[in-house]
Amino acid sequence: MTLTDLTITGTGSYLPGTRLDVAAAAAGYPEDTDRIRATGYATVCAEETLYPADMALIAARSALAAAALEPHEIDLIAVTAIHRHGHKRLWSPASWLQSQLGSVGALPLTVNQGCNGQMLVLQVAGGYLTGRPRGNALVVATDQFASSGFDRFTADYGIVYGDGASAAVLSTGQEQPGWRVLAAHSVSAPELEGLHRADAPAPERPDLLRDEHDVRSAKRRFLKEKGREALTETTRSAVREIRKELLPDGDHPTLRRIVYPNLGLPLLQENYFPELPGGADRSLWDFGRTVGHLGSGDQIAGLDHLTAQGVYATGDRVLLLGAGAGFTWTGTLLELR
Repeated sequence: MTLTDLTITGTGSYLPGTRLDVAAAAAGYPEDTDRIRATGYATVCAEETLYPADMALIAARSALAAAALEPHEIDLIAVTAIHRHGHKRLWSPASWLQSQLGSVGALPLTVNQGCNGQMLVLQVAGGYLTGRPRGNALVVATDQFASSGFDRFTADYGIVYGDGASAAVLSTGQEQPGWRVLAAHSVSAPELEGLHRADAPAPERPDLLRDEHDVRSAKRRFLKEKGREALTETTRSAVREIRKELLPDGDHPTLRRIVYPNLGLPLLQENYFPELPGGADRSLWDFGRTVGHLGSGDQIAGLDHLTAQGVYATGDRVLLLGAGAGFTWTGTLLELR
């Protein structure tokens, strides 16, 4: 999908200053100590005070400031998350953010589409803005795992989860400064949705809340039935397709970085690094291993981190790669104006 005249004109993030030492924390899980340490993370972000919406507001304001936009100039506000927001289930974080910012004319959307949610919504937002002479979308990802029955260290395989929020402003218009969107491509493999589905639906009861956060049990069942090879090959096939679509001529001399999901290092080495140019050397693992897997916010938090370094020049390219339950993968190729 080629998206013309679209630019990420501003990014922002909120990453709590508190970092949990993963190796030290792993000692508290005798049966999983080696498994946790093998993920390769050094630290993960932990937020004990702010809830997801609070973090989203900080990241959103930072992104708007970077884009030099006022809240009333936003046409679309989307909030993505993979976990609970801490309020009533029917409450809308996107509408709250709209209210807090004063973006009364924006269309609010709250989206739950797994860890690829923010990347998918950016692609959808691009279509929504296309054709507008001047339009802006604010897309925010935010998750906080500390205040629930979700155990960031043992709920999943090969991943340790971090708290945080990231935001991007996507704008239409000729020659706007920022990261121009050259192309985006998504791959869907719905046959893998069972990786996150329970054996059968269950009524909501207090004693079942911890079970809802147990990602491992669903994955064990699925992998026992389908085999690990099916997951690995489908993932690598999806990444190869994205590479073919976004890098048809092979490696590009100005491709500086590839921002992968902040999965544990063995998962990246097995499923992602071999399929894209530069492998680990071009990755942002040096950053990801210090913050953890931020739900759907890894890619924009990574882009915000890269932008803040101020070492990129006009024409430099960055590839964002997202992956999430469903199963979907999205690649977005950016070039600095």
